[in-house]
Amino acid sequence: MAIIEFKKVSKSFKIYQNRSYSIKEKLINRILKRHKLSIQEFSVLKDASFKINAGETIGIIGENGTGKSTTLKLISKILYPETGDIEVKGKVSALLEIGAGFQADLTGRENVYLYGSILGLSKEEISRQYDKIVEFSELSNFMDMPVKNYSSGMYMRLAFAVAINVDPDILVIDEVLAVGDENFQKKCIDKILSFKRSGKTIVFVSHDMNTVRKICDRVLFIKRGGIMLEGTPEQMIGLYMKLVYSNDEDKAQLEEKINNMEGDLEELKEINYSLDIHEAQEFVKENRYGNKKLEITKVYFTDNNGHIRNNFYPGESINVNVEYKKNNPVTDAVFGFAIYSEEGWHLVGHNCRHDGLVITDIKENNYLKMKLKAPKLLRGKYYFTAALHNSDETDQYDFRERHFYFQIIQDEGTDDGKFRVECEWNL
Repeated sequence: MAIIEFKKVSKSFKIYQNRSYSIKEKLINRILKRHKLSIQEFSVLKDASFKINAGETIGIIGENGTGKSTTLKLISKILYPETGDIEVKGKVSALLEIGAGFQADLTGRENVYLYGSILGLSKEEISRQYDKIVEFSELSNFMDMPVKNYSSGMYMRLAFAVAINVDPDILVIDEVLAVGDENFQKKCIDKILSFKRSGKTIVFVSHDMNTVRKICDRVLFIKRGGIMLEGTPEQMIGLYMKLVYSNDEDKAQLEEKINNMEGDLEELKEINYSLDIHEAQEFVKENRYGNKKLEITKVYFTDNNGHIRNNFYPGESINVNVEYKKNNPVTDAVFGFAIYSEEGWHLVGHNCRHDGLVITDIKENNYLKMKLKAPKLLRGKYYFTAALHNSDETDQYDFRERHFYFQIIQDEGTDDGKFRVECEWNL
């Protein structure tokens, strides 16, 4: 049963050029003959039609300014469409902006009651939920402090804690989870997954493709110009990444194909969606060995905000995301990696066992993330080896030698070589 339905919804905003906001500006604009008001129409959604069924978790992705947050505000009835109809059945709890609905001069405790009432709870209901809200937010020592003294992360913690304890039918979340630290982000994701398991409907906007792929059943991709496409997470994320990372010629051809579809999306099935931007094509078809009891299916690199990238600056942390599947029973596994320079120099070799970790909880499909903390690599192309073996290295599962790569883009530094060093001088 559809709990949210958009029927040919269009929404645009007006951008005013040469608009005067004071008598002084009006006078100056008239003297300079630039007083004629010009209005530009900016379309964010154009005849968008889709259904979201009860219990689904839907991701919305796209570049900045394409209408993702606008779609959530339309669902929450903060905004209304110019044309088309929107049907929403059930209580909506919306977490759209950090601290939206908070009053800066009120304390955290007072804002819990204020924000809870905005979301539709009575004072008695908020009182019953108050201890759970504070426990989840981990802000018990700060509840009697005015929220104007909170950091953005503290704002987000408290707002999220209130929103999820409203017990909504529909939870609407904008890109606010990126503000919290990694432990709290994991806590939020676990809570979202528990909502998902309990049959709640979730609409989730994010630039973090890892999270979108992890929690979403379907994905809506909004392209510039108001065109909305939908498909599996793998399809839509692959399409999005192709539009972002393809060369200009391929990107122009793909955009033209989408623009000429006129609502018939069947042609999209012909496009190769595989997320292969990090594969080193010169090595990916060779240099692989192992018995494939565990098989590495995907490796890709992201920044600390979850954005998939393969260009980084010296000293910028690189998150390595690995997906692998189990083909035969195994008792344990160790993930190892190596980094090579473009010249073939072996720069780094390391594995999780060196850090005291062995993988024992192995499911049919698995995911791990490893962070290279602020590597001081200098400009160049670097090949990445990913490997899985058992804990005593007697069983080699899957070695993908130099199958992946990332690039370091030089900043204003003038160092030569492959590594940046920090020196102390005493002259």
